[in-house]
Amino acid sequence: MYYSGQEIVEIAVRIEENGNEFYTAAAEMIDDVNDIKGLFYDLAEKEILHIAIFQKLAEKFDAETFDFSSPDASDYINHLAESHIFGKPDSGKNLAKTLKSPKEGLETALKFENDSVAFYTELLQYTRSDSKKLVQQIIDEEKEHAEDIKKFL
Repeated sequence: MYYSGQEIVEIAVRIEENGNEFYTAAAEMIDDVNDIKGLFYDLAEKEILHIAIFQKLAEKFDAETFDFSSPDASDYINHLAESHIFGKPDSGKNLAKTLKSPKEGLETALKFENDSVAFYTELLQYTRSDSKKLVQQIIDEEKEHAEDIKKFL
Protein backbone atom coordinates (compact mmCIF):
# COMPACT_ATOMS: atom_id res chain seq x y z
CA MET A 1 0.00 0.00 0.00
CA TYR A 2 1.26 3.47 -0.85
CA TYR A 3 0.80 6.37 1.57
CA SER A 4 0.87 9.96 0.44
CA GLY A 5 2.77 12.45 2.57
CA GLN A 6 -0.55 13.83 3.82
CA GLU A 7 -1.61 10.34 4.93
CA ILE A 8 1.68 9.90 6.77
CA VAL A 9 0.99 13.12 8.67
CA GLU A 10 -2.48 11.78 9.53
CA ILE A 11 -0.94 8.52 10.80
CA ALA A 12 1.52 10.48 12.92
CA VAL A 13 -1.34 12.52 14.40
CA ARG A 14 -3.26 9.31 15.17
CA ILE A 15 -0.19 7.82 16.87
CA GLU A 16 0.17 10.91 19.04
CA GLU A 17 -3.57 10.98 19.83
CA ASN A 18 -3.43 7.35 20.89
CA GLY A 19 -0.36 8.09 22.99
CA ASN A 20 -2.23 10.90 24.72
CA GLU A 21 -5.21 8.64 25.41
CA PHE A 22 -2.96 5.86 26.69
CA TYR A 23 -0.99 8.11 29.05
CA THR A 24 -4.13 9.80 30.37
CA ALA A 25 -5.93 6.48 30.98
CA ALA A 26 -2.81 4.92 32.53
CA ALA A 27 -2.44 7.89 34.91
CA GLU A 28 -6.09 7.68 35.91
CA MET A 29 -5.71 3.98 36.77
CA ILE A 30 -3.15 4.83 39.46
CA ASP A 31 -5.04 5.50 42.69
CA ASP A 32 -2.43 7.35 44.70
CA VAL A 33 -0.61 10.47 43.66
CA ASN A 34 2.95 9.53 42.81
CA ASP A 35 5.76 10.25 40.37
CA ILE A 36 4.61 7.65 37.81
CA LYS A 37 1.13 9.16 37.68
CA GLY A 38 2.73 12.58 37.21
CA LEU A 39 5.00 11.23 34.46
CA PHE A 40 2.02 9.78 32.58
CA TYR A 41 0.12 13.08 32.77
CA ASP A 42 3.22 14.97 31.63
CA LEU A 43 3.71 12.62 28.67
CA ALA A 44 0.02 12.93 27.74
CA GLU A 45 0.46 16.70 27.58
CA LYS A 46 3.54 16.38 25.41
CA GLU A 47 1.65 14.19 22.94
CA ILE A 48 -0.79 17.10 22.48
CA LEU A 49 2.16 19.32 21.56
CA HIS A 50 3.32 16.76 18.99
CA ILE A 51 -0.17 16.71 17.47
CA ALA A 52 0.06 20.49 17.06
CA ILE A 53 3.43 20.15 15.33
CA PHE A 54 2.09 17.59 12.88
CA GLN A 55 -1.01 19.68 12.24
CA LYS A 56 1.30 22.61 11.50
CA LEU A 57 3.11 20.36 9.02
CA ALA A 58 -0.22 19.42 7.44
CA GLU A 59 -1.28 23.08 7.10
CA LYS A 60 1.81 24.01 5.14
CA PHE A 61 1.92 20.66 3.42
CA ASP A 62 2.93 20.46 -0.20
CA ALA A 63 3.95 17.60 -2.41
CA GLU A 64 7.60 18.35 -1.72
CA THR A 65 7.35 17.75 2.03
CA PHE A 66 7.78 13.99 1.76
CA ASP A 67 9.34 11.98 -1.03
CA PHE A 68 8.03 8.44 -1.17
CA SER A 69 8.84 7.84 -4.81
CA SER A 70 10.63 4.58 -4.04
CA PRO A 71 8.30 1.59 -3.53
CA ASP A 72 10.68 0.28 -0.85
CA ALA A 73 10.32 3.52 1.12
CA SER A 74 6.57 3.38 0.92
CA ASP A 75 6.46 -0.30 1.89
CA TYR A 76 8.69 0.22 4.91
CA ILE A 77 6.77 3.27 6.14
CA ASN A 78 3.58 1.23 5.68
CA HIS A 79 5.04 -1.62 7.74
CA LEU A 80 6.10 0.74 10.54
CA ALA A 81 2.73 2.49 10.57
CA GLU A 82 0.79 -0.78 10.69
CA SER A 83 3.01 -2.40 13.32
CA HIS A 84 3.23 0.66 15.58
CA ILE A 85 1.76 -0.09 19.00
CA PHE A 86 -0.64 2.85 18.56
CA GLY A 87 -1.13 2.75 14.81
CA LYS A 88 -4.83 1.91 14.92
CA PRO A 89 -7.69 4.15 16.14
CA ASP A 90 -8.47 3.88 19.88
CA SER A 91 -5.56 1.51 20.49
CA GLY A 92 -4.11 3.72 23.23
CA LYS A 93 -7.27 3.77 25.29
CA ASN A 94 -7.91 0.05 24.73
CA LEU A 95 -4.35 -0.91 25.67
CA ALA A 96 -4.48 1.14 28.87
CA LYS A 97 -7.52 -0.87 29.99
CA THR A 98 -5.42 -4.06 29.94
CA LEU A 99 -2.69 -2.75 32.25
CA LYS A 100 -2.28 -4.62 35.50
CA SER A 101 0.33 -2.39 37.15
CA PRO A 102 2.13 0.93 36.81
CA LYS A 103 5.28 -1.03 35.89
CA GLU A 104 3.45 -2.66 32.99
CA GLY A 105 2.30 0.82 31.96
CA LEU A 106 5.89 2.03 31.97
CA GLU A 107 7.03 -0.95 29.89
CA THR A 108 4.28 -0.32 27.36
CA ALA A 109 5.09 3.38 27.31
CA LEU A 110 8.76 2.65 26.62
CA LYS A 111 7.82 0.40 23.70
CA PHE A 112 5.51 3.13 22.38
CA GLU A 113 8.24 5.75 22.54
CA ASN A 114 10.79 3.45 20.89
CA ASP A 115 8.30 2.54 18.14
CA SER A 116 7.68 6.24 17.60
CA VAL A 117 11.40 6.99 17.31
CA ALA A 118 11.74 4.22 14.69
CA PHE A 119 8.72 5.46 12.73
CA TYR A 120 9.74 9.13 12.78
CA THR A 121 13.39 8.35 12.05
CA GLU A 122 12.36 6.49 8.92
CA LEU A 123 9.95 9.30 8.04
CA LEU A 124 12.79 11.81 8.45
CA GLN A 125 14.78 10.11 5.69
CA TYR A 126 12.01 10.96 3.23
CA THR A 127 11.25 14.43 4.58
CA ARG A 128 12.25 17.44 2.53
CA SER A 129 12.71 21.15 3.20
CA ASP A 130 11.93 22.89 6.49
CA SER A 131 9.75 20.00 7.61
CA LYS A 132 12.93 18.06 8.46
CA LYS A 133 13.49 20.30 11.49
CA LEU A 134 10.00 19.63 12.82
CA VAL A 135 10.27 15.85 12.40
CA GLN A 136 13.74 15.87 14.01
CA GLN A 137 12.35 17.88 16.93
CA ILE A 138 9.73 15.20 17.53
CA ILE A 139 12.34 12.42 17.31
CA ASP A 140 14.46 14.20 19.92
CA GLU A 141 11.46 14.65 22.20
CA GLU A 142 10.39 10.99 21.83
CA LYS A 143 13.94 9.96 22.82
CA GLU A 144 13.70 12.22 25.89
CA HIS A 145 10.39 10.61 26.80
CA ALA A 146 11.99 7.16 26.60
CA GLU A 147 14.82 8.31 28.88
CA ASP A 148 12.31 9.73 31.37
CA ILE A 149 10.41 6.43 31.40
CA LYS A 150 13.61 4.38 31.87
CA LYS A 151 14.30 6.28 35.10
CA PHE A 152 11.23 4.60 36.61
CA LEU A 153 11.98 1.07 35.42
